[in-house]
Amino acid sequence: MHRCKSDRAIVTVCKVKFIARKRWLVAVSDDCVVHIYKYEKELEKVTTFKAHDCDNPRISLDVHPTQPYVLSGCFGQIKLWDWNQDWNCIQTFEEHSDDIRELKFNLEDTNSFASASYDDTVKVWSLDSLKSKYTLSGHLGTVYCLDFFTRDGQQYLISGSFDGTAKIWDLHKKECVHTLEHECHVYPVFAHPSLPVLITATSNGAVRVWSSTNFRLKKKLEVDSPVRGFACLTGSERVAVAHFYGVSVMKIGDEEAQGGSEGNNENSVSAIDY
Repeated sequence: MHRCKSDRAIVTVCKVKFIARKRWLVAVSDDCVVHIYKYEKELEKVTTFKAHDCDNPRISLDVHPTQPYVLSGCFGQIKLWDWNQDWNCIQTFEEHSDDIRELKFNLEDTNSFASASYDDTVKVWSLDSLKSKYTLSGHLGTVYCLDFFTRDGQQYLISGSFDGTAKIWDLHKKECVHTLEHECHVYPVFAHPSLPVLITATSNGAVRVWSSTNFRLKKKLEVDSPVRGFACLTGSERVAVAHFYGVSVMKIGDEEAQGGSEGNNENSVSAIDY
């Protein structure tokens, strides 16, 4: 938790990102304040600023891969911040009718990004326009998470929802081309940066590994609590899984599970509990 001088003694940090080229950490707390720290031998505060005029534990954050930009989202509002302009807001996007749940820059087309919202939609945006490029509709509940991936030279997006599905969207056709069924809320989705796999997880701790070429189930693993996120190194078959009570590390291989096997994969998971 982060202590600050506000009406509340303690606020919760909601999101944190590295800005490696600046050797910075950027974090946002549930009072919608953005905190930037330089990391060397110890953390040194660079600046803080109020990003949105609200308090919201569901504030979102992402960092542009090459430009000096950070996105923040709160309620139906998305803001684009430029740290080369003393962290001025240079664009505001307002089309969603409910909370923004996740923001993600497109690494293939870095002038665009996508947003997932409690209004049951995904929107794809251009940085230089206040109007979204298009809206992806089809989920029957909150869209909680999303990620971009490439298949056969074509860009796709995977989104996870409280309706118990993860949907695959063809960004050229702007339509859903496949639905991955789950038994409960889908929280994080993750497109592996170097392996042809997609990873989804649910509120009951089930982690599924899918082929990104034919969308077949490759592996199913279990952790003891709801999953909140994934991380990995490019080229590695090991993926870190963050969940309520700890961090697990799983190994994903290229082998296809027999018929989408849900068998015993205990040797594929190791855990650190808190």
